[in-house]
Formats: sequence, structure tokens, C-alpha cells
Amino acid sequence: MPKHKSTAKLVENVRTLVDNSRTHTIVCDLPTAKGGDDTGPTALELAIMAFSDCAATIFADVAKQSNVDIRRLEVVAEAEKPADSPILKGVKLKVNIATKARKQLIEAVWRRTEANCPVVKIFTESIPIEVELSIETVE
Repeated sequence: MPKHKSTAKLVENVRTLVDNSRTHTIVCDLPTAKGGDDTGPTALELAIMAFSDCAATIFADVAKQSNVDIRRLEVVAEAEKPADSPILKGVKLKVNIATKARKQLIEAVWRRTEANCPVVKIFTESIPIEVELSIETVE
């Protein structure tokens, strides 16, 4: 089973550099109102960005495999999170498509997208998480 690896390293204050163990690095930070310097998206914003991107990418791929011509595709994810909670209240996904294809065909493409998008699965299904703490005592 292929493994995907991401490493986040604290740089300064609450700013981190997050990489995908290939060649891509992203700066994550908190907004100034939350004690950060606002030099990048928060981890939650990055997760929501990944959600809309994965839905768009997999939809486009499924449409291509199904010979469905998509002229324009935009996926907007809107997440609600109460200020006093770390948990999202809900996420609304708006999929805007310009195509000549019939509605039933587009709905079938979307069903295949939902079934095959790994980030949609992260948002919709519980997955086991194992945590291992490695502590180095420093003086």
C-alpha cells in the first residue's frame, strides 16, 4: 500500500513549513487575530482547500474517462466552524459546471467522484489515527 507522508516543522511563533515529502512545501500560519503573522493558510483552511481541489480534480478525471466534455468547472467548499469549537459544524460543496452533457450523466460523474475522491472520504468517513509521541528532554 503506497504511503503518503507530510511533515510540519515549526519555524517561528505558530508558523510551520509543511511538505509532502516530494518537492512541495507550504507555509501554514494563524491569522494575526489568533496570534500568528498570517503568512499562509491555517491547517483547517488548507484542509478545506484540499477538499475543494480533490473534488474538482477527481470530477475532471472521471468526466474525461467518461468522455464528458466539461467547459468550465469550479468547486467551492464553504465550512462552518463555531468560534468556541475545534470541530466543523458542516461543509457545503458547490459544484458549478458548464457542459453540454445531460444532468443524469453529470450526476453519475459526481457519484463516481464521491466514491473515488480520497479527501471527500477523509471528510465523510472516520479513519483510524495512531499517535506516537517522541519526547526529547532538553536543558
